[in-house]
Amino acid sequence: MRIAFVIPRFAEGLVGGAETLALEVIRHLPADRYETEVWTTCALDHHSWADHFPEGASRIGALTVRRFRTNPRNLELFVHLQHRIHHQLGLSLEEELVWLANSVNSDRLLDHVGRHADEMDALVFLPYLFGVTLTGATIAPAKSVLIPCLHDEPYAYLRIVRNLFEGVRCILFNSAPEGELARRLYELDGSRESVVGMGFDLARRTGSADRFRAKHGLRGPYVLYFGRKEDGKNTNWLARQFASRDCRRRQDLKLVFAGSGELDIPSEACDSIVDIAFLTEEEKRDAIAGAVAVVQPSVNESFSIVLMEAWLHEKPVLVHARCAVTRRHAADAGGGLWFESGAELGECISFLLDNPETAGRMGAAGRRYVEREYSWEAVVGRFDRALERVVS
Repeated sequence: MRIAFVIPRFAEGLVGGAETLALEVIRHLPADRYETEVWTTCALDHHSWADHFPEGASRIGALTVRRFRTNPRNLELFVHLQHRIHHQLGLSLEEELVWLANSVNSDRLLDHVGRHADEMDALVFLPYLFGVTLTGATIAPAKSVLIPCLHDEPYAYLRIVRNLFEGVRCILFNSAPEGELARRLYELDGSRESVVGMGFDLARRTGSADRFRAKHGLRGPYVLYFGRKEDGKNTNWLARQFASRDCRRRQDLKLVFAGSGELDIPSEACDSIVDIAFLTEEEKRDAIAGAVAVVQPSVNESFSIVLMEAWLHEKPVLVHARCAVTRRHAADAGGGLWFESGAELGECISFLLDNPETAGRMGAAGRRYVEREYSWEAVVGRFDRALERVVS
């Protein structure tokens, strides 16, 4: 089966759910059944979207990656329309199309899709919220498979997004709540949709809590957030909540943020928040090993790799109650608790600190959930069955 993954940016080591999902799925598709390419832009940075890589074909291991220059954009107009969408001020269809034209686009990439779609059994587009997906998936809709990474956000209500979801041949969701959201928003009948998700290496790799504590001067208990530090992940909200005594009930309790991006730390919380710029995979294992729990404050997730990584290390998770996806994972796994306010987060942390055996059972239940639902064998099997429907 010949498949092209069409994605706005692609490289090893990118921090981003859609990019990580694409790379890992490609790596685990059996070479005796799949011949895979990636069609993408020359961009690397997800803020500027400036061309970074040279145009043309290159290789990442055995994988062929074809890169195409991005289109010029009217950023002033794009930001103006983006602001109106974000604040739900309403756009006409004409304005939606103007916003789309100034999104991340590549005429050269779309031309390549049009000229070579017939050579492929399927074209896999992800995520939904970029011009290369919104336009590209309409070129050969009978072969287009969408992995949307959909959130309940203002952009999901645009008419051009409805057109995307209702026009493609197949939609692969990362979780059941993501599919439920799509069925509420669009005319979907269930015949074209599957829940696939992302797989994980189930090997047990133990980190060194002592090494992490020594490196960062941590003596008491801490909860851990790792991933991008940005408002879209609710990290500044989390920092503000942790500054409150309602949340941080023990003087020695710390909140560790680790990952890329910038954090706005309230002055009253400077002594209780540790901000780490970057984590290697070994450092991440060490950080998880010593944590009371891993906290995921985001309310917009279609899957959450963070939860699965925490559970692979048998740590309980704390998730925002208003995120249907992470809350469903935590409930189905029996691997965590959820909160909606700083006071509720404080209650959750206190419960885990006061009941370490229960916390351990939650972490172990989480690992069993990942082993059952998100082994690569299970995920590739679901992917196989979905793609067979496209080809047939």
